[in-house]
Amino acid sequence: MSTQLDQIVGKAKSNPKLRFTSLAHLITPEFLQETWKQMNRRGASGVDGETTKEFERDLDRRVRDLCERLKQGAYRAPPVRRVDIPKGPGKEGTRPLGIPTVEDRLLQRAVARILEAVFEADFLECSYGFRPGRNPHDALRALRAVIVTKKVGHLFEADIRGYLDVASYCTRCHDF
Repeated sequence: MSTQLDQIVGKAKSNPKLRFTSLAHLITPEFLQETWKQMNRRGASGVDGETTKEFERDLDRRVRDLCERLKQGAYRAPPVRRVDIPKGPGKEGTRPLGIPTVEDRLLQRAVARILEAVFEADFLECSYGFRPGRNPHDALRALRAVIVTKKVGHLFEADIRGYLDVASYCTRCHDF
């Protein structure tokens, strides 16, 4: 992790009331290069058809150009390429998947790294979803440790499949 991100993590942990007002200065060509090295570069091409190998051939110029457009306020995220992929095993039908361009994927990952550094301090220790360095197996280990070592009176199981479809629908209904 870069030194600047380490500093943000330290500030966020030491002062929970601290509010970061601007983090755009962190997105530099060097930061994007570092992010590129950490990225999964096996993904499909976006609407522009450019592959990660093609993008990487001119990486230095591309990240400098991207940073310049960001600073000038000229960057506009291109549309994502929509692909219908089969649902999981035993399920019928497909689900839509949006595939961003390689450049946009790089920028999204860079912004995610910064936001993770800022908000990691706010998450509870028992929170495992979509956090760096944590996975469902870690959550199950933690749950098992609590069940084995503490007196547990109740267990609650919930099936939240399709929850986001319902949640966004409910949110839209509530807005009216």
